[in-house]
This record gives sequence, structure tokens and C-alpha cells, in this order.
Amino acid sequence: MNTVCKTIPQDPQVPDWGSLELAPTWADELDLTRPSGLWRFFKALQGERQRVEVDREHALFRSIPKYALQEFHSLPNGNYSSKIARGYITGFDRAMLGHMHRIRSEIASRVADCEAVLDLGTGGGKLAAAVKRLGVADVWGADVSPYLLKHAATDYPEVNFIQSPAESLPFNNERFDAVVVSFLLHEMPPKYARQALAEAYRVLRPGGRLLITEPSENQLKPVKLSSLLRPAGWRHLYFKSLADRVHEPFVMAWHQLDKPAAFAEAGFALDQHRDDIPINFYSLKKCSA
Repeated sequence: MNTVCKTIPQDPQVPDWGSLELAPTWADELDLTRPSGLWRFFKALQGERQRVEVDREHALFRSIPKYALQEFHSLPNGNYSSKIARGYITGFDRAMLGHMHRIRSEIASRVADCEAVLDLGTGGGKLAAAVKRLGVADVWGADVSPYLLKHAATDYPEVNFIQSPAESLPFNNERFDAVVVSFLLHEMPPKYARQALAEAYRVLRPGGRLLITEPSENQLKPVKLSSLLRPAGWRHLYFKSLADRVHEPFVMAWHQLDKPAAFAEAGFALDQHRDDIPINFYSLKKCSA
């Protein structure tokens, strides 16, 4: 077991990720040293969608919602392979040019005074680990992909990682002082994003904090030639080109969603909002019932 903090009896059981065997998927079998493997890999990167295959008989795959079984970011078999998931964990940070490291550090510092923090859509676990490093005793990470979670637990065994969709969490009411969410809600249909916000409200203690980072919608706007005379203009051009190339089926629905109304509907008050390409940051507080 990789649980290091004292959990309450009602908490979900943390799998022993180290000994858990996950079946290889077709993406794991791609031989990138051969032309046929490279061709299939680049077809996925160029936008040709293929069916996501997982072992639906395995207990950890039964609760994955259908909307999540897509090739997000144009990755072969999406987030469901050991090989591609590992590459995504490292490649995403490189593609974001250091911005993710900076925002993770900021978020971790904002919740460092908490006792219990939940990271929704934890992916490779880097945000949860950043929170843990600042001394938070009770840190959990939840994601739908067991492949990502196995890598996260290998890299950060000090964090409790569980498989769970954000819209249906296996925790008691008022379990956490803070919930952090990084680049998750834009990968959910708005219906489920609202449910995830409601779940965050449910598991937060009175006055608890919800910190959210999502892609900036401003990076999708046309780049003005005059702006290329400034560093911010080149940053806009780079991230617009990146956003135009990756497959994110729900990102436009997220950008069109009335976020302040959705936050208020879930029971949150907006403390701070900052929109700088490439990251949209929200700091919210749980209102009294």
C-alpha cells in the first residue's frame, strides 16, 4: 500500500499500484522503431481518431465514463496505455514551457496551511506531489485512468491515489480543506463539469477552497501581427498553434460555459480570477449552506 497518512475508516481503499498489473493496450504495442508503428502513431497525432480500447471487465475500468474514453490530445488510445501515458506526463510539461510548474507551485503555496487536500484529475500526480512537499499531511489524487495513476503512484508514493471520476467521488461530505483542479474541466461535457463542481462543494469543509486552472480561451483568438513585437505575442502564437493541433472535444463547450454562474450554482464564491495565456486561474471559496 502507498498510503502514508492516517486515513479515516470511510475513505476509499488505496490500491497497491506497485503490484497491480494493467493489461497492455494496442498503443503499448506500437513499435516506434518500425515504420508501421511510427505511421500509426503519427496518424493519431494528425487527427485520425481511433477507438479507445480498455479491459472493461477489470474493476478499475468499469467506472470510467464514456466521454473520457477518447483520444484526448490526439494521443493513441488516449490516456490508456503505460507507454503513451508516461510520455504524456513528461511531454505536457515541456509543451507548456514551464507554465505548469509555476502554477503548481502557486497553488501548492495557497493550500500549504491545509490538513487535507484533494487533487481532481491528478493525471501524473505532479500537483498533488507539490502540495505534499509543502507539508500537507493528507493528500489524495483522483483520476479515471489507471495507467496515469500507476505512474503517479510510482513517482510519488507519499500521495494516496485512487481511480474515480470527478463527478462521483467516494469520499464523505466535508472531507477536505481544499480541492485543486488542473486542466480537467475542459475535458468534460458541461453537464459533468457542473457535477464535478457540485462534488467538490460536497467534499469541502465549510469555508473550504477550490482552486482551478484551465486553458485560457484567449489563446484561441487570432494573433495580431503587431503583437509579435512583444514576448506575449509570440507566446500567444505558440499556444494557439498548440491548441489548434490537439484533439480536445469539449474545450469549446467549456469556453462557452458561463463559469461565474456555474460556480455560483455549485455554491462557490469567486475570490480571484486571472486569465493569462496559456492559463485561466480561479480561486473560489465554499459558501455557507
